[in-house]
Amino acid sequence: MVTPVQKPTKGFKAMARNLYDPLGFKKGYNFILWFIFAGALFGFTLARFMHLDFSNNFCPASSSSRGNGAAPGECYYYVNFYQYKIGILLHLGGIIVHRISGYAALLTYTISLVGALMIARHAFGGGLDIQAWIGFVGIGVLACFIVSYINIKRLQIEQHRAWMLRGWFYAGSIITTRIIMILVTIIISKTREYYTVWSFAKIEFTLPSSSMLLLQYPTCSSYVNGSNPAQVAPVLAKLDGDTGVNAGAALNLSFGTGLWLAVVLHAIGVEIYLHLTPREAERLRKVSYQRQLEAGMRNPGSAGLTADRLGDADQWFYEEKSREDSDNTLTAVLPPTIAGEARE
Repeated sequence: MVTPVQKPTKGFKAMARNLYDPLGFKKGYNFILWFIFAGALFGFTLARFMHLDFSNNFCPASSSSRGNGAAPGECYYYVNFYQYKIGILLHLGGIIVHRISGYAALLTYTISLVGALMIARHAFGGGLDIQAWIGFVGIGVLACFIVSYINIKRLQIEQHRAWMLRGWFYAGSIITTRIIMILVTIIISKTREYYTVWSFAKIEFTLPSSSMLLLQYPTCSSYVNGSNPAQVAPVLAKLDGDTGVNAGAALNLSFGTGLWLAVVLHAIGVEIYLHLTPREAERLRKVSYQRQLEAGMRNPGSAGLTADRLGDADQWFYEEKSREDSDNTLTAVLPPTIAGEARE
């Protein structure tokens, strides 16, 4: 007979179990990972709530750098162009709400994605690398959530788990981006070899006063005279500049690098986690089998978007511990459709 696993009644393990059991966790490592990664997302959410007060906290008009929550220069587009202000408000509002809203995640994430796509052209400089990342990761995360939603509607729980984890890990790369961006910004600031191009209108908006424009950028005389409103100038990327213009340029240059490095790290990390937890995936697939069988679905165990149904993987079948055999051998339980074919 199978001896049931006894839960610890004393010591640290018992104390830890008393902590994570009420939250629905059966494994300590799952609770630790949830605490680390979900805690990071929750902390990031709380830190961004104040930015919903757009005029006072995100882009305050009285700020000398013309932006508290945004990077130097970013608010030029959000304040002067209505479509970009709508975009950033949709992005900020949607991305904060969807982290704590359960089934509203798809709707609020989609709203946030629309906002991100609207501001992609000028977000942190709006380079092609940034625009490509917003499209690739933004739509990719949405695709993960849609696949996850389809699977849970088909009661395919292990696939719902896998795709939801992928979506959240890809979306969470924006936090790691900040860390990488800071490091890259420090490095390129020390070299003093990196430049980016800003319009004089954006430079003037970011400077503490318009009178500083001609002093720091003498070539902008045609812009000041109104003969060339689209004129641009190279801006040195460095954190320790006299104004926020140089710091904004440094952040613009490092943001794209941070985005791509972060999403690669997160994509590899989530696949490692999924491959290191096959027993959990198998347990959830057995739960899926039971629920799909009770619901009368065809191909129980594989009613959702599974590799054996859509690809060339071997047909999955349910295995359970035999109650009659004392040697704990496994008994295969074929899905009804396969079992019927076998009897014929």
